[in-house]
Amino acid sequence: MIKFHILCDNYSKRRGFLAEHGLSVWIETDDGNILFDTGQTDVFSWNAETSGVDLSKVNALVISHGHYDHTGGVPYFCRLNTLAPIYMHPKAFNERFYMSDGKTQNRSIGVPWSRDVWKKLSGRINSTVKTKQINSVAVVSPMIPRGVAFEDVPHYFFVRNENDEISRDLFIDEQILVLKGNKGIYIFVGCSHVGVVNCLRYAQKLFPGEKIAGLIGGMHMESVPDIRIELTIQSFLNYRVETIIPLHCTGMIAICEMKRFLKERCHIFSVGDEIVLER
Repeated sequence: MIKFHILCDNYSKRRGFLAEHGLSVWIETDDGNILFDTGQTDVFSWNAETSGVDLSKVNALVISHGHYDHTGGVPYFCRLNTLAPIYMHPKAFNERFYMSDGKTQNRSIGVPWSRDVWKKLSGRINSTVKTKQINSVAVVSPMIPRGVAFEDVPHYFFVRNENDEISRDLFIDEQILVLKGNKGIYIFVGCSHVGVVNCLRYAQKLFPGEKIAGLIGGMHMESVPDIRIELTIQSFLNYRVETIIPLHCTGMIAICEMKRFLKERCHIFSVGDEIVLER
């Protein structure tokens, strides 16, 4: 059994649920429960309670990368769940900025916790510098290699490294969550800053020969050229991705194009929806 609830997303159409710019997904498997990201506030916990999801029963928290809209809810989560390990790449803690001109720090977009909170949580953080098995069906893997020519790094994301130098953010910390089911593999992505097709390629290398049964999450194509959307959709067809569920930062134009070309393969969901991938 593999199913998930959307606890945080940019959109909501159900009464009693809240939306915000962010992502959080509760995933149930036969070998435990996983929370994938936490949004930017405690909205995910409100929606969890509304959905009847008990966050104290999460067995592992996976953080896709170190941006505020995926990590902001972590302190709230830790008040509700005092045991689950937190899988993060160590570079997720580096200070991050949005800089539209490459010079001016328009705003901070990194992990919003204070240093005191970080110290309190450090004993629960499981650093993912390489692929790690979370349970019998799930792995988390960082260091996603690039190689797809049309997936360039956004020019406006910057990071401060350990030497106090600011440079373009290459998202070394970004990681994917992959679940192995009876129908194939299911790939959960936070924002796909490294490129969603690069994420697909990497997951296929981790599980050679396995069918890609599902791709779920943010794909960061809100402001990309039309040609990139077209090439991405063609790649989904080439990889024979069976189910695509675009969320969060994918962008409305990209979502509409996916639905237009992929038809029944593309499913549009939002906060409060429960999706059963395998029974």
